[in-house]
Amino acid sequence: MPYAHVMVVYDGTPAADDLLDMVCRIVRPHRAQLTILYVKFVPLQEALPKYEPGSDPETDALVSRAEKLADSRGVKAAYAVRYARKLGAAVVSEVRTRGVDLLALLAPDPVDRTAAGRCISPDLEAVLRRATCALMLCRPSRDAQA
Repeated sequence: MPYAHVMVVYDGTPAADDLLDMVCRIVRPHRAQLTILYVKFVPLQEALPKYEPGSDPETDALVSRAEKLADSRGVKAAYAVRYARKLGAAVVSEVRTRGVDLLALLAPDPVDRTAAGRCISPDLEAVLRRATCALMLCRPSRDAQA
């Protein structure tokens, strides 16, 4: 079944570039809408700002890089930047707000355990439990993790 709207969580790492490339190959033949989501973490003591292009050079560079990668694959992508305290809550909110059919994100190797002995992070668990769309979880290659 083709997807009408796909969102990929992007963080600028080589593994995220690979994921975005893979998603573009899925989106292009179906002419689906693609949204690239970048979540920037803000400490609790700071207010959550709203993203304005030109106000955060680091974020602008990541957005530009992701857009260029999608363009090079023949996909016109929209982008979303969210400042948040927790990744999981921000991703779930965007999925629900935008009516996404498929969410693609990087997932750590299930053999890796968190300090609490859990196989997955609380953020990934929140997405798995609360997302209202299909999920594509991709594990970075061992080379990309090193």
